[in-house]
Amino acid sequence: MSSPALALPAGGSGPRNAATALGLLAWAAVALGLDHVAAPRVLLLVVLAPVLEEAAFRAGLHEWLLARRATPLATNLLVASAFALLHLATQGRWEALLVAGPALLVGAAYNRWRRLRWCVLLHAAMNAAWLAAMLVFRAS
Repeated sequence: MSSPALALPAGGSGPRNAATALGLLAWAAVALGLDHVAAPRVLLLVVLAPVLEEAAFRAGLHEWLLARRATPLATNLLVASAFALLHLATQGRWEALLVAGPALLVGAAYNRWRRLRWCVLLHAAMNAAWLAAMLVFRAS
């Protein structure tokens, strides 16, 4: 059975176009032969991490807090903080805390539309933009 939060609309618009664009960006990064960004890392950052992290933090923690009558703002702040702390714990660098900013944007989108698919796409797009920035700055 499919979850309505993950259901894609009929036709080739919206999330399908975004998902296709993200897939092409990931493929291009791999095809360019990035030595510092291996194919598994690109797939992890653009596909797997957004799906798993948004499922855990939005469909899990965010929904849990809202169900306990936390305000959407408080929920967003708590979830973004937890997300940043997880990144700090796994990466061990203070810069990992900077993910709190994008996490607040994704949380605001979830508070607005309550659709996990948009959160996954936003997360994937931000990770893809970060990878693209790495390409640009590495090339210069």
